[in-house]
Amino acid sequence: MNWWAEQPRRARDEQKAIATLAQRSPWLANVEMRTAENLRLAFDFDIVIVERTIPLTLVYPDFFPDTAASVFARDRELISGHQYGPDGELCLEHRPDNWSSDVTGAMMIESAHRLLSSEQESGLSAPSEHRITRAQRMRLSQFRLLYTADTLTGLSTVAEGQAVEAEIDERDTAGTHVAQLIRVGPADAPLWLEGRKRGGSSRGIRTIVARIAKGSGRICGSFGDLKALLWSLALPQIAMDLADKADPTALLLFDGIRLHVILVATEPGGRGVVHYDPVYAEKDQVRLDPEYERLKGAKVAIVGCGSVGSKVAAQLARSGVANFVLVDGDVLASGNLVRNELDLRSVGVHKSVALGTRLCEINPDCAVTAWTNPIGGQQSGAMAAATIDSIEECDLVVDATAEPTVFNLCAAIARRAEIPMCWASVFGGGVGGIVMRLRPGVEPPPLVARQRIEAWYREQGVDWPDDGSSQPYAEAGSGPPLIADDADVTTVASHLSRFAIDTLARPDVSIFPYSAYVIGLRERWLFTAPFDVRPIDLGEGNAWGVEKETADADALQALLADLTPRAADAG
Repeated sequence: MNWWAEQPRRARDEQKAIATLAQRSPWLANVEMRTAENLRLAFDFDIVIVERTIPLTLVYPDFFPDTAASVFARDRELISGHQYGPDGELCLEHRPDNWSSDVTGAMMIESAHRLLSSEQESGLSAPSEHRITRAQRMRLSQFRLLYTADTLTGLSTVAEGQAVEAEIDERDTAGTHVAQLIRVGPADAPLWLEGRKRGGSSRGIRTIVARIAKGSGRICGSFGDLKALLWSLALPQIAMDLADKADPTALLLFDGIRLHVILVATEPGGRGVVHYDPVYAEKDQVRLDPEYERLKGAKVAIVGCGSVGSKVAAQLARSGVANFVLVDGDVLASGNLVRNELDLRSVGVHKSVALGTRLCEINPDCAVTAWTNPIGGQQSGAMAAATIDSIEECDLVVDATAEPTVFNLCAAIARRAEIPMCWASVFGGGVGGIVMRLRPGVEPPPLVARQRIEAWYREQGVDWPDDGSSQPYAEAGSGPPLIADDADVTTVASHLSRFAIDTLARPDVSIFPYSAYVIGLRERWLFTAPFDVRPIDLGEGNAWGVEKETADADALQALLADLTPRAADAG
């Protein structure tokens, strides 16, 4: 229902206020109330300034007085420098970003009069408090070129008056074509290469970069206009080249400060032009703690690239980790999409491989080693050994499988190589989950820690539901998929990521007083309410590293004696 039907008294007050304004204001004439599209209340009126009459319309929105009314040019003409295009409304003193429900339509009409009078008398656009953001300016732009300070450095390698071949990489995302200059100079002898290429699928566009005099570039409305510009810049060969080529070609004109990027392509009526809007894409502010700088040099193994592991990997990549070992023998299925970081494009692809591509989309600096064999599963000994060697080279092991067999193997790798280990498990039914972080010499080794967690479960004296929908790690096994939504999984995964980041960024002093936490997401089992968190004290660390046997000279001598003949036979 429209606001005026729900608040008829306010509507009558609006009508009276505008009528009173018209009686005392000689500049306001021909006021008529009517209903506009969708039965919105509207007032047509004329503002008279000197000898000029400007027809306008005031339209009340459905949610007035909680949202701002609008004043439009009734003839759909551009009448002010503070107007959102010929069909757009006037940008007045009272607008959505400072609106108050006590502002009336009469006040909007007065504001329109002040704006138009000021511009009519001075011939200049009135001073504005309104600041249009870059995103607002780009709303009508379908073609954009990202550039950074490094891009300008690359373009500066071209001398004024010189033209060189180059390449632009373009992606189409939701109908917006976003390009990036990836090379200046020939492919076999480039003058400059982009060091941070965006990930994902894209198309390469043949490009010509020409260095021109400062201020000599401009927007060209047609191919003929572009040819005239190139001839005036003493670049006739480029004009002829663009006319002869049938394939799309991008032309980047750089004057040392500004970029003019034009795509020339064949259209039904001949060659046409499209301008790219340059978008400065340099990082604007520091958003991470300075301690996170340590993450850039870290190497992390993610064992299990399912719902938890994929989210942890993505969060670590966003936090600065750029070197990953990903281990998962499974292929992404459509059913996995309800809570996996990956999307429909990766269905049918091995999870570790697809996740590696995703991490490079998040952070182009990522180096990824993806293993598609099931760790601890049926596979060749050589493949298993290579995978274990790869994990042992990492600074942190994250077990995100919630499988006892995999946990045991990760525990052994972490203990023997003395690598910190993080682990998590989501409880079924959306009940919550558990996260754990173990550091050599600080907390107990993984198998001992798991025993202490199981003992803590028993000490609570609260049985799990009989339907089996929610079970702790010790009772988990094969069966139907875990019942939990993306929010449940993300909550547990994010807590696990915080443990991982803390381990890498603060190796000496942790912000966490405990090494394991049970996180409740609903009132069930031992949790009394959602977000009920219980810490678990795992005690101190011991027995990390390889267990060395007491030296036995006789046993070693006998073993060598047995091996020696085999070596001789093999030779």
